Amino acid sequence: MTWRLIDESETNIFRSLAVEEALARVNAEREKKINTIRFWRSPPAVVLGRFQCAHKEANFDFCDDNHIPIARRFTGGGTVYHDLGNLNFSLCMDQSCCFVPRTLPELYWNFIGGIASGLREIGIPVNFDAHRSCLRIGGKKITGTAGWIKRGVSFIHGTLLIDADLERLSWSLSAPPGQTVYLRDPKNTRCMESKRDVVTTISCELGEAPPLPEIKDVIIRALERISESEVRPGRLTDREREVAEILYRERYSRPEWNLGYPVSHEIATKQMEITQ
Repeated sequence: MTWRLIDESETNIFRSLAVEEALARVNAEREKKINTIRFWRSPPAVVLGRFQCAHKEANFDFCDDNHIPIARRFTGGGTVYHDLGNLNFSLCMDQSCCFVPRTLPELYWNFIGGIASGLREIGIPVNFDAHRSCLRIGGKKITGTAGWIKRGVSFIHGTLLIDADLERLSWSLSAPPGQTVYLRDPKNTRCMESKRDVVTTISCELGEAPPLPEIKDVIIRALERISESEVRPGRLTDREREVAEILYRERYSRPEWNLGYPVSHEIATKQMEITQ
């Protein structure tokens, strides 16, 4: 089975995240699924994991002052920072294929580990950290990963810090005390907090990063080796575009999804007590 490559220029973070979920959900409803790799980038943005609380992850004032939107993806995991120095990649896979494991740790091992091998071929000294499901250079993290497994589909996506602005990353993800408390669900007061780590970029470690097309190419070649299948350029189906637009309108364009629900001081105090 060949792979479909979607390499697009959509830079609206909210629409891009709607496409991510649409890929997974539309393939889950298909009898004949389409193995897909997607590359995309966005201007500066903070992207929360599905089960996180915004006030514990992002610096609201800094993001507001610097026009950095705060968005939420449909998968779990920790908060990440995006900008045009960051490459996002997504793999949507048919679980009936022999090269597609059924658990997230195995998926990360196969595919994120495989990407690490490809990057080393072009002189990027990365290692796969199986404990944190990420890539590292000299012990410092250069990727974030998350996944979704349902109804015959295995979906994982990740970030690759190539030449991102680490100062803006640090400020954006440094949540100060005393911010307005937001709950992702008014009935659920628990927050999954990010596991803090030391991050770097490929360009910081090498002095200069390989060109973006070369990095994309080695990821594609790694995928072809793992699957013994060819990757060919493609595009979203009409159904995927339709579902992405519905998800954008009903979920990703709404602050209730991205930030959550602001709560009173009394509820906020109770929430702090529960999560301590």
